[in-house]
Amino acid sequence: MNKEPAAIGVLPHSVMAEKAVVSVLLQYPEKIDEAPSLTQEHFHLPTTRIVFGLIQELTAAGKSVELVSFIQTLTDRGLLDRAGGPSSVTDVYTYQPSSCHFVNHVAILSEKLARRKSISVGAELQRLAYEEEEPLEIITATAEPISEIHDLLTGNRSATSTKAVLRECFSRWEKLCTGQLDPMGMETSLAEINRRFRGLHGKQTVVISGYPGGGKTALAGQLAIDVAVDGHNSLICSLEMPAESLMSRALAYVARRPGDAITHPLKYCREQFDTSGPTKDLLEAVQSATKKISASPFSIEDLIGANVYKIAACIRRAHRKNPLALVVVDYAQRIRAAPEMRRESREQQLAHASNHLADLAKELGFCLLLPSQLNKEATAKHAEAINEDADLHLQIVQDRTGNPPTYAHKGIAVAKDRHNGEDGQLLSIVLDAPMVRFIAKPLHS
Repeated sequence: MNKEPAAIGVLPHSVMAEKAVVSVLLQYPEKIDEAPSLTQEHFHLPTTRIVFGLIQELTAAGKSVELVSFIQTLTDRGLLDRAGGPSSVTDVYTYQPSSCHFVNHVAILSEKLARRKSISVGAELQRLAYEEEEPLEIITATAEPISEIHDLLTGNRSATSTKAVLRECFSRWEKLCTGQLDPMGMETSLAEINRRFRGLHGKQTVVISGYPGGGKTALAGQLAIDVAVDGHNSLICSLEMPAESLMSRALAYVARRPGDAITHPLKYCREQFDTSGPTKDLLEAVQSATKKISASPFSIEDLIGANVYKIAACIRRAHRKNPLALVVVDYAQRIRAAPEMRRESREQQLAHASNHLADLAKELGFCLLLPSQLNKEATAKHAEAINEDADLHLQIVQDRTGNPPTYAHKGIAVAKDRHNGEDGQLLSIVLDAPMVRFIAKPLHS
């Protein structure tokens, strides 16, 4: 049975849900803690919007909400007639005798608000499509409201009351004490990272810095594959290497074979096994790795030439399909300037991009891996501010002695550790160049 189209010009709203929510809050104002994201914008009717606004103001100030004094406050402020008069406020007060459906009614308000915003965004998209010359302006102007619409429809709202945060924190502590929850985050193939940082964690920004060719992409890709094979949704946004090249590395890593075995298989087999084609062992290893990667929630996006808004839009789009646990943006210095930052210094441009991505990681709850290139002075190239946004900064250390320098790997330095507060340690993790993977440093080296 087909639905009849909604009347054009009547914005989506629910009179019953609006009255029910306000009725419950007038009788049980403490219930507002269960809907910390609720705002006046959720109410389409002027009467319920006014009543809710006063309830919100009084509860925020720690004042009681009592019907007689509430009506008097509306009168004193000249809002009573706009709220429908004393009889209308009293009618709303008695409208919903029970609070058991409060959360469901709030969800209805969120859905209706999302629909109203969708209409608004649709109109703005139409205007931009006709008027704006820069396609990126469309992304810039609509990415945030579209994401907000998604959050409203899924209930994934970032605003949370202090009491709710406290309850969640205490509940987590109880589960840790009883062994119901493991403090370990996402485990990696590197035991020292698992031990030192308890793995990788959501809402965390990890900067991986190193010299050109030092293994930044290899380390970030290795960690992304580790968590994906373990069942966590992982995305690499590549600003430099083509997706095919990154996937070849991933295939070699999972197959536990050198990079040449994937990129130059005939040459590799001729030199290693003196055969004219792949050995049975190599075929089985690559086939097994292909199946393993294919079955894992791992993806790569080619974003060469993208600015931070295009990158963020790609991340949000992927997150809407399947919530992301880890995102790699490879690498910081390849992020193009946002339209409004084109006249600023490169340092300011990259600081803006880094800050935007770090905020996005905390908003959506994923772990952000952000490789960053070092200059000759061993500082972030054009982007020292990137390190300020990092929760964890891992710097790939190479030996620069000799003429010319050998750039042999010595370990990974913990340049910054915001959560544990222990900086300056050197982790015994080095690059195994032929295998294009990081391993524990051999004892004899």
